[in-house]
This record gives sequence, C-alpha cells and structure tokens, in this order.
Amino acid sequence: MCIHIFIAMTNVTLYLPDNVKSEMDLHSEIRWSEVVRQAVITKLRELKKLELLRKYVEKEPFTDNDLKWMDENDWHPVDEKQMDLGFVNSIKNNSKGKFVKVRSVDELFE
Repeated sequence: MCIHIFIAMTNVTLYLPDNVKSEMDLHSEIRWSEVVRQAVITKLRELKKLELLRKYVEKEPFTDNDLKWMDENDWHPVDEKQMDLGFVNSIKNNSKGKFVKVRSVDELFE
C-alpha cells in the first residue's frame, strides 16, 4: 500500500545580487530553496512570538488561535527567561492610556 501526501506549495521569485548567486553556485550540494524556506519559517515564528509577547505585556487576552499556536509550538511568553527591556518599554510607551505611579493602592482613590 502506498500513501501519497500532497502539501500545497507556492513559488516565490527571489532576486539576489550576482555575487551572492555566484557564491551559491559554488555550493551545489545545498538545497537553497530549503535554506530560504527555513529562514522564512523561522522569521515568521519570531514575529508570532513578538506578537504574543506584546499581548502578554499589555495583558491583552489570547485568542483560541494564539493558544493553539503556543500549544503546537510548546511555547508561552512566560517561557522567555529575559524579555528585551527595550521591547517591553516600547510596548508600554505605545500602549493606550496613561500610567500613574503610586506607592499604595489607597493613592488611587484619593
């Protein structure tokens, strides 16, 4: 018995400087389309993590798709040992509303 699995793929045209293509030609043993495919997948995964980190920092609720992605990738924002402080600060600066520093909860009701 033989089972065939077909995965839909899209072709993408990539423009490179001539010198880069010449260097690639020296390494014909490498499947460059696979190198590019993995680079794109890695970048998309990083972008998704940044999106979820932003939601986490802003205390925005995760969607069902977010939770499914985190489960499938065995990842959660809490897993990040050190969040980039520059990223966290940029999120805080761009978030809606004003922040007020208080020394105690009672100060909020004065």
